[in-house]
Amino acid sequence: MSDPRSTFDRVLNLSAFDGDSRAALRAMHAHFAQDLPDCTLALLLARGQVAGRCRLAGLIGPDGTEHVPNLDPAGERVTLPLFEDELASRIVAASVPHVLALEPVKRGQPLAQALFAPAALLAIPLANSGELTHWLVFASSLASRFARVHLEQLLLHVNLAASLIIRPIALRSLARQSERQRREIESLADIQKLLLPDNPQIRGLDYAWHWQPAETAAGDYFEMSNLTPYAPADFHPTGDDVWGVIVADVSGHGAAAAMEAVQFDAIMRTYRGEGPAPPAGALTYANRYFFSRRNRGHFMTVFAVLYRPDTRTLSYLSAGHPPMLLRRRGGLSGSADVGNLGDSDQIPLGVLRDYEYSNNEITLEPGDLLVLYTDGITEARDRHDRMFGADRLRELVASGPESPRALCDSIVAEVTAHQGRPIGDDDQTLIVLRITF
Repeated sequence: MSDPRSTFDRVLNLSAFDGDSRAALRAMHAHFAQDLPDCTLALLLARGQVAGRCRLAGLIGPDGTEHVPNLDPAGERVTLPLFEDELASRIVAASVPHVLALEPVKRGQPLAQALFAPAALLAIPLANSGELTHWLVFASSLASRFARVHLEQLLLHVNLAASLIIRPIALRSLARQSERQRREIESLADIQKLLLPDNPQIRGLDYAWHWQPAETAAGDYFEMSNLTPYAPADFHPTGDDVWGVIVADVSGHGAAAAMEAVQFDAIMRTYRGEGPAPPAGALTYANRYFFSRRNRGHFMTVFAVLYRPDTRTLSYLSAGHPPMLLRRRGGLSGSADVGNLGDSDQIPLGVLRDYEYSNNEITLEPGDLLVLYTDGITEARDRHDRMFGADRLRELVASGPESPRALCDSIVAEVTAHQGRPIGDDDQTLIVLRITF
C-alpha cells in the first residue's frame, strides 16, 4: 500500500500545475509514472463522436517522449486523427474503467499501432461538466501490467488529477476571454467618449455637465452644439448663438446600450433639417432610422431642446424622458408652474417607427437656469434601497448656486454621498444650462 503522505504530496504538486493543455498531458504522465511505470499515455476524445469512434488528442510514449502534442483536446481548432477500428470501439463502448488484453493478431489495428502495439490497455473515462468527454488510456507491452490495479480507486484518482489540471487551464482561458472582452468594451467606451461634446463655445450660454457610466461603456448619451451656422433663414443675429442640447438614455446599460447610443449619434449626424422644425424634426428622423430589420429589444428616452436668442424661445420635447427643471432668475419653477416642460409627454424612440414628434415652446430670460438629467440621478439608491428622488433634486436646484459648474458639482456630491460611491448602479448624466446676461 502506498504511503498516504507521499500520495498527498504528489496531489499537492499536481495542484500547483500552471501550464497549458500540452503540458497537462505530460504532467499526467509524470504523475502516474510511479504507479504505472513504462506506460504509454493517450488522451482520446469521445465527446461529439459517432458511436464506436474516437480521436487521438495527445500521446506520450513510455519514456515520456511527446509524440502527439495535446494542443487542442476538444478538437475545436484542428481536426484530430480519427480511429474507428475494433479497438477504438471496444475502448469507448463502456462507460466504466476497464482493462483490455490485446492478442498479437489484434496489435496491428490502427489505434493499437498508434499506441506502439501494446499487450494490454487500461482505459479510464474522464468526466467534465456532467458528461463523459475523454478517455485516458494507459498502454503497456506487459500483458499483466494492470492485473492488480484497483479500477474504482484509479477512476477517482485520474479524475481528481484531471480536475486539478483542467481547472487552472479553464480559469486562464476564462481570464483571457474576459480580458479580451474588457479590451473590446474599453475600445467601444473610448469611441463613445470621443463623441462627447468638446466644450463647444456658445455665446450667451454658461453650462456644466457630468457623465458617469455605471460600467465601462454607457447607455446614457448627450450632445451640445452651437447651431448658429445652421440657423433658420429668419434668424436675426443678436451676438448670442443658437444652440441645441440632447440628453438620452437607452434602456439597460453596458456595452449593448452603448452600441445603441453610438448608433443614435451616427443617425443624428446625418440629419439635415428635413421635416418639422427641430428638435421635433430631428427626433422624428432619428426614430425612423433607429429601427432595423429586426426588433432591437431596446428603446431610448430623449429630452431635446433648441434655443433661439433672437426670440428667446426654447423649443423642447420629451420622448419618454424625465422632465427638464427650469429655475427662473431668483427661484425655481417646476412643470406645474411653467407648463409641461416635457414631462414624458411623447413616446420613447424605438417604439413606433412612424411616430411624429412635436415641439413645446417657452420664453427664457437672462439668468434662467435649466437642468436636464437621466434617471440614474433620481433613482440612485442608498444602502437601504431608498432612491435619491426627483423632489430632492428639485430642492437642490432651487437652493443651489447660480454657477452651472458649482450647482452641477453640488448635486453630484449629494448623489455620491447618497449612494455611497462615485459610480451608481445605472449610468448618470446631469447637464446644467444658464442663459447669460
